[in-house]
Amino acid sequence: MSIDYSLFANVSASVPAIWHYSTGLVSLLCLICGTLSNGIVLFIFIKDPNLRQPRNFFIINLAITDLGLLLSNNTLHVIASFKKQWIFGQIGCNLYAICGGVFGLGSVTTMAAISITRLVAVIRPLSSLTLSSQFTIKCLIYSWIYGSIWIMPPLFGWSRFVFEGFGTTCTFDYFSRGYWDKLFILTLVTGGFLIPLSIILLSYKFILIKLNRRSRRLTYRNSDEQNLQLRSRQSNVYSFQSANSVTDTRKQSETVTICEANGENQIVRNSYLTEARARRTVLYICAIFCIAWGPYALTAVLSQFGFDRFITPYTTAMLGLFTKTAACVNPLIYALSSVTFRQQLRSLMNSFYTCGQTSHSLSP
Repeated sequence: MSIDYSLFANVSASVPAIWHYSTGLVSLLCLICGTLSNGIVLFIFIKDPNLRQPRNFFIINLAITDLGLLLSNNTLHVIASFKKQWIFGQIGCNLYAICGGVFGLGSVTTMAAISITRLVAVIRPLSSLTLSSQFTIKCLIYSWIYGSIWIMPPLFGWSRFVFEGFGTTCTFDYFSRGYWDKLFILTLVTGGFLIPLSIILLSYKFILIKLNRRSRRLTYRNSDEQNLQLRSRQSNVYSFQSANSVTDTRKQSETVTICEANGENQIVRNSYLTEARARRTVLYICAIFCIAWGPYALTAVLSQFGFDRFITPYTTAMLGLFTKTAACVNPLIYALSSVTFRQQLRSLMNSFYTCGQTSHSLSP
């Protein structure tokens, strides 16, 4: 397969050096921050046996795909940006585009798989206990295969890879507007973006609906039980003739009612807190997914329908950086929803702080 080097052959030279250095610096920061965040997620999940559960394999896989995307794409992009031109030839361009597609679409597919597992966990709370490692690994293999098939056609002659942005990155060709080029872009965007996005949105929508219904049931049950206890207390009060007995019964009944009401109220409050945390997590996940991948997918589609005049090297360079930025924070969002992970992260931070204090006290 030959890659079209002519489309952006003169772009690198015409772009001011400050733009090359700026995008290279941003890409370098993403590389450093993303490597640290994904590395911490992998370290904690692998280190703690309580987190090495099949249901968490998806988060580990997400960290692997995002880390692979950063190490393969950002590393080459940083070097090319500071050199102000692509220096890795055809093999490097092939590697960049393929790794970007495999790891990027693999990350998107993994997020869709996580949303499905969370939906199943809400519908069937005990499902995570019966989830086997073998079944989870099979699901991960399928997600890798599904994410990879969409970027492979250019290797076999369907579409091609071209330079993108300032001529320091490579991607699939969304500039050509032939029939087969349009078909490839629509297929790629539908299978690699729209289908996973629909799965994510629908799954989390049903999760929120299920949690909301559960909270309402707890609220209604709490209200009904309090009313029943109140009627029972009044019945007990009027069933005794002695004033002292009435007083004692009233006090005991009030005490029991207050304790039981507090217990039920605590359950309702916990349910509300769970629902609020779920809403925040869903909001973060969907927002980052759409911000990172939505503009890029939209640009690829618009370019096929006569709107390519709005697509410049500057816009495509910025959109390419957005997709890399999401790889820095995705695993943390998912991992921080785990109480055990937060505890282990806090313990790790305390260990670093203690080591820093000790080394500072020992220094002359």
